[in-house]
Amino acid sequence: MKGLRILGDYALEFLVVTLLVALSALTVIFFIPMIVGVTGYFSRDINSRRFKDIFVNIGKNWKILIFYTLFQLVIIVFPILNIYFFNTHPDKTNYFVLSVSVIALVVGVMYLATSPTVIINMEVKFRQLIYNGIMMLFGSLWRSIVSVLLIGGIVAAILYYPYVVLLTLYAVPLVISKLMTENFYHLKAKALNTSVFELKKKQNDDDYLDEKGAIKRDDETEKNNEKD
Repeated sequence: MKGLRILGDYALEFLVVTLLVALSALTVIFFIPMIVGVTGYFSRDINSRRFKDIFVNIGKNWKILIFYTLFQLVIIVFPILNIYFFNTHPDKTNYFVLSVSVIALVVGVMYLATSPTVIINMEVKFRQLIYNGIMMLFGSLWRSIVSVLLIGGIVAAILYYPYVVLLTLYAVPLVISKLMTENFYHLKAKALNTSVFELKKKQNDDDYLDEKGAIKRDDETEKNNEKD
């Protein structure tokens, strides 16, 4: 029965997250905030995360999201439009603009992989976000490569097989959130001269114990998080 319940939770999660991300993608401007919200949502355990966490994460980080969204719109959306135009109008291809677009797109993909996790876990200004977005790559080279390749695959699908993208709107954010969260823990553990295990243990204790050592209820924990 427990297995069926978990399967049902994932099925419902797949439908809701896919719908939210798809709707945000149609508006374009709300896509980046939604990705950040979903990243924060996936950073929690399946048994403790709630759909409202998506919007709570967006609301808590709205200031940095304004700058980050504008940055990503410029560095991802316009290059995609340029590349799509040149692919459909080869006779009008400008190789300089095409090269700049490809470089900008690679940079944008990298920040799309790393920055949401930075925003969720750190209180940063835009310049700090740019720096820490690069540093996140060094938490683990293989996890960073996998994350960037996953997003790169979605970008390629948008350009050549757009209908396939709908199937990736749940799985890719989930996988990247898990991989980049691990990168974050490795970098934080190194900075604090401790182990990832101890860091996660302390994080888990902080989540479920109050300042007096009493166990928090889930609803009380959420209220305290919202106040913070």
